[in-house]
This record gives sequence, C-alpha cells and structure tokens, in this order.
Amino acid sequence: MARPGTDTATSDRGKFVSRTVTLALGVEEGTLIDFETTGIPGKTPEHEVVTLGYLYANKLVVMQRRTREKDPFYGEVRNVIAHLPRPLFSYNAKFEREIIEAELGLRIREEDLVDIMAPWRKKAEAAGLKWPKLDELISEPEDYFGTDKITGRDVPRLWREYLATGAPSTLQKIMEHSLSDILREAILLLRMTDRTT
Repeated sequence: MARPGTDTATSDRGKFVSRTVTLALGVEEGTLIDFETTGIPGKTPEHEVVTLGYLYANKLVVMQRRTREKDPFYGEVRNVIAHLPRPLFSYNAKFEREIIEAELGLRIREEDLVDIMAPWRKKAEAAGLKWPKLDELISEPEDYFGTDKITGRDVPRLWREYLATGAPSTLQKIMEHSLSDILREAILLLRMTDRTT
C-alpha cells in the first residue's frame, strides 16, 4: 500500500501528459486551480496555457501540454474546467479569470471563482506592505538552501526550449513547478480564516 501523498499515476495521451497524486489532505468543497502560461494577458503578446494544475477532494492533477498546436490540449482543459466542482479557488483569481475567459473562451460566474490571495492582499495593504507573492508567503526547500528552482517566470523559456528540443525533462520541470504551486496554495486555502485579518 502506498503512503499518502505517494500514490501517483501518469497518463500519456499523446497531445498531453498528466500526473495524478493522491494526498493525505484535500479540498472539502470546490477545486483549487493554477495555470502555467507563456505570458500574462494584457502584458505580453502571447499567453498560451501550457499546464493546468488542480486539486479537488484529495486528488492533485497536473496536465501538461506536449504539442505546439494548442487546440487539442485546450479542448481537454475546457472539458476539465467545465466539470470541476465549484467554486474554483485561485491564488490570483484575476489572472485565472483572464486565462479562462480570454484564452480558453469559457465564461465563469463571479461567485464561482474565489481569490485566495485576497485576505493576504488586504492584510498587506493594512500594514502598508506590497502585495505578497506566493514564494514570499510559503517558501520551498530551494529557498532555504539557496539552490536553483523553477518559477513561473521560467515557464515561457522552458516551453520554448521544449518546442526546440523535444526534451521531456523540460516538461517535467514545468510540471514539478505546477505541483509545488498547488501544494503551497492548498496551505493558503486551508488558512483562509480570520487569522489573515
């Protein structure tokens, strides 16, 4: 029997690869989502979705695009988003909404997308601080040891590198980053209580 958090399954559907991890914790209601993209809507000319990470119940899933052509992957992502339990929780709901609506062409009701950054943004503003980044609220082991790590800023470069070389290890780096983001965001979701005010 696998230990909690180590039960994994990998699916290779040609156009994308996905990894599912069964965790010892989970989301009781709704789904935590996180996209990795090649840019930011309104700030960069390109902002294609290359990865979707999500946590529902105790299943963490990372879907990773493998093809230059985005439509087959987008079709799968649209289907997944349409069927995920609501509400959808996100660390930066404005970004997720822009991706869901502008890039994927889906509509999402206001009440179906909850910004888990909001309490931390409010607390920072009250203290006269800048809005916190995820890495500033919850660090990773690489931060402690001062070693290299993959961040969201690295994703566009890694995606271009993958398209040029076809190296699966490049996609693995993006997937590991997505998995780390979802796990750290889950902690913030669990802490979305009066303690943040």
